[in-house]
Amino acid sequence: MQITPVAEVLASEGLSDPVLSALEPNHNNYTVLLMQPRGQIEASTAGVRNRDRELARRQFARILPDAQHTQADLVITPEYSFPWETLVAAIKEGTVPGQGKLWALGCESIKYNELETLKQDLAPFATVLYEPLQPDPTRFTDPLAYVFVAPPIAGSGAATLVVLVQFKTHPMGDDDHFEIKGLQLGTRIYQFGSIGRTIRLVSLICSDAFAFLDPEAGVTYDRALIVHVQLNPAPRQTQFRQYRDRLFTFAGDQTELICVNWARNVCEWCGEHEKPWNNIAASAWYLKSKQFDDRDATLCANHRRGLYYTWLDSLCSHALFFNYEPATYLLEATKVAHIGVPGPISRRRGPQLTKTSVWNDAATAWIEQVAAEDGFAAIVGESDHAKDEIERIAEGNPLEAERVLALCAGKVGHGDDWHRVQRLDSCVIDLSEVVRRITFAQDTDPRARDFRTAMLRRCGRLWDVLKTDHRLPPALADFKQGFRFKWSPDFPHQNAISSNGQRATVIYMGEDFSASRSEETAKTVAECLHRGFANSGDSRLAKQRLAVWFRDGHDNITLCDPHRYVQIDQTNDTSEFDIARET
Repeated sequence: MQITPVAEVLASEGLSDPVLSALEPNHNNYTVLLMQPRGQIEASTAGVRNRDRELARRQFARILPDAQHTQADLVITPEYSFPWETLVAAIKEGTVPGQGKLWALGCESIKYNELETLKQDLAPFATVLYEPLQPDPTRFTDPLAYVFVAPPIAGSGAATLVVLVQFKTHPMGDDDHFEIKGLQLGTRIYQFGSIGRTIRLVSLICSDAFAFLDPEAGVTYDRALIVHVQLNPAPRQTQFRQYRDRLFTFAGDQTELICVNWARNVCEWCGEHEKPWNNIAASAWYLKSKQFDDRDATLCANHRRGLYYTWLDSLCSHALFFNYEPATYLLEATKVAHIGVPGPISRRRGPQLTKTSVWNDAATAWIEQVAAEDGFAAIVGESDHAKDEIERIAEGNPLEAERVLALCAGKVGHGDDWHRVQRLDSCVIDLSEVVRRITFAQDTDPRARDFRTAMLRRCGRLWDVLKTDHRLPPALADFKQGFRFKWSPDFPHQNAISSNGQRATVIYMGEDFSASRSEETAKTVAECLHRGFANSGDSRLAKQRLAVWFRDGHDNITLCDPHRYVQIDQTNDTSEFDIARET
């Protein structure tokens, strides 16, 4: 793998490096248009391409006019997706990027000799450039086509439309050695921009990630936008993820990754044999910006349109996953780096999803979808009688619903900031990148499904406890007149409120926790309540309205120490823990 500056390639053609809007390190935002296509593919000795040729032609023919209409600064489609005949037709018709725009199109397979023919065909309209390879009619290439406008050197002559083709450099492994036997490899990874003056952009084609090692990461990570296009049944498999580990272990926060895969449930055809992949999509945007906008209003607006927040704890990074369904996504994002930007306006808040569009075959167009289906409606019934209540909260704010569910289950960790999205149990992901978000329920990994089911069921059982009058302690007697679940940033450690407006913290630990573990959770939450109120009277009342139930070894639902905070001779104004204990 050779990282080759685009400027060097263009200079031999009498062209200058383009000034790309997405890579200028100023305060202006830039727009990105991504396509996550439906996966009906066919694989043969000619390579990989869309099986339904007519549908692919219609869908991909529309995304480029949409890119022009929205003036997208960066357009990305995944590996093996864009039909060459559609791109050629668009270029001949004048559907091309404007000055400062870059299209990074993962294209269907093409043989090297076919690419040379295409180059001659497009010569009147564009300059087609690619790494010279030895022609091999028995093998196919896996190409990424960069389409952009390049100015002439020294300003003489006219600007030129360029199609710069990058070939995959490392084959994918599979049982049949499909790419190992059939793929003709390149050696070059092209780099837009230059260190010190602009943001840099490089792209990896799927298993190129295997060859992106520490030396490559070391010369790439700083002020860099890395695009990873894939047709991948296992996008979070360890070896595919390792390049992200390498990039994000360096100091600094000026590295961002955009991963674009096909939609979930790809079907692969070899002749007449169909092979369902049953895959997730896992298209995602990763970044480390310290100024990231993690306000609920921002994250919930993204959520409604189909972009879901998680915190990749081991790499201290924000990871936002796209909805797994086929769609196009239009985003506005802050630059990867700001150079020479005044501090008061230099806020790198991350990507904001402004428009999600789904294919309408009758209209032959990508039509805006107001709200994406996040999968929550299909699982919320696990909360049984609490279903309507949890749905109501999620409709207003999905993150508030997850905080309520966390409190209902006692998932508060050991800090009073447990409710921040970087600490919230359901939002945190580990290196496996299994997404346990409850209100984004498309991840099919058993660990994600089991977590969501357990949280919802415990909430449902808590609801039934609260609806059973004789189980309520005296401090919660007002719940007999009615209550609802509620979370507020002003009262972050309380998750319920009675009909007369009195807040409380109610928890059901379930069958899997002992009395001592339940007591530990009760103390932790009480300490959060103690710290959460400046007034000692308010703190005392909040702790008195804390109730933690568990199911004991005799299958009895038991209230943990119901008299702890209501003794007449106790002020309850002190910490739950010894001063030497770290909480």
